[in-house]
Amino acid sequence: MEQRTAFTCVLAGLLFCAPLMAAPEDALAHLGAGLRLFDMQRYSEASREFELALAADPNLLDARYHLAVSYFNERRYPDSRQQFERLLTTGHRKDWASYYLGRIDLLDGELDLAIQRFESLKSTEPLQDEWYYLGSAYMKKGEPGKAIPPLRRQVEFNPRDFRAHSLLARAYVKMGYSQEAEREFQESERLHDYYLQGKQELLECHEQLAAGHAEQAWAHCGSALQADDIDKLVAAGMLFGQFASYDHALQLFEKALALDPESPEVNYNLGFTHFQKKDYPRARKFLEVAVQLRPNFFEAPALKGSVLYLLGDNATALDALRRAHRLRPDDVAVTKLLAQLEKAAER
Repeated sequence: MEQRTAFTCVLAGLLFCAPLMAAPEDALAHLGAGLRLFDMQRYSEASREFELALAADPNLLDARYHLAVSYFNERRYPDSRQQFERLLTTGHRKDWASYYLGRIDLLDGELDLAIQRFESLKSTEPLQDEWYYLGSAYMKKGEPGKAIPPLRRQVEFNPRDFRAHSLLARAYVKMGYSQEAEREFQESERLHDYYLQGKQELLECHEQLAAGHAEQAWAHCGSALQADDIDKLVAAGMLFGQFASYDHALQLFEKALALDPESPEVNYNLGFTHFQKKDYPRARKFLEVAVQLRPNFFEAPALKGSVLYLLGDNATALDALRRAHRLRPDDVAVTKLLAQLEKAAER
């Protein structure tokens, strides 16, 4: 996130902030209060202060910029768009306005406009993570070949961005580069696991679930359903599934699927959760999608083979288990079930 330079200027009284210092005192007071709240990520309260600052001085551009960002963080995207478009006419923080407008365009399905905005930000180093979102726009448009270069740039610039590794892997799958895809999937999973370890909210939910207080945990972590953070939804879903709170897990995974229907991870987790509930027909549906989206993901065909076996579809189960065995020949459970089915098929 860009630093709150305006508040620093107000305090220091630097010469390059002279236009800001000409604003009415009450406008500056509200701007300062808003920036303090903004820094604490209390965006709803910060928005109100920035609105009051603009009511006192409509030309206080830094208040308008931070209001637009606050609206964005509150997911008030139409309001955020309106403020950023007003900023564009002034030239104030033009690149940042284009970045956020590009993200809003992406959410609204305006893919060509989003691509145009992100392309306009191309430079040696990114402003934020626009290369990731540029790749995402091309993927949503069905052009994985065009998505690969910006996604490569993103992972080179920020090797810890698991989102970019995952999306790059999916682009490779669509282009037929299976080895490259699996490498990126593995790196994404490693980084994702590391990222999740630091999630305090999930740790608190884990403690509540471990103590047998599933409803308390849901009251704490079920709020993920109100967000559009796929990673948070998946992490929370896996946690509830771990403690056999399957209905809660399904709610989280279903919301994640609505946001990203082509995620092999989300489809696999839905299949695994339905498998744990012994709803094998539904499990099969999601596992088939997961295998299609990520052919070299061992867990998906392995579980699919088990599900098909339980459904009595031994012939199709054999195909899935053979695929899983090729991917991981030393897996004892797969090897044993595969041998059992092959023996039965010979009779």
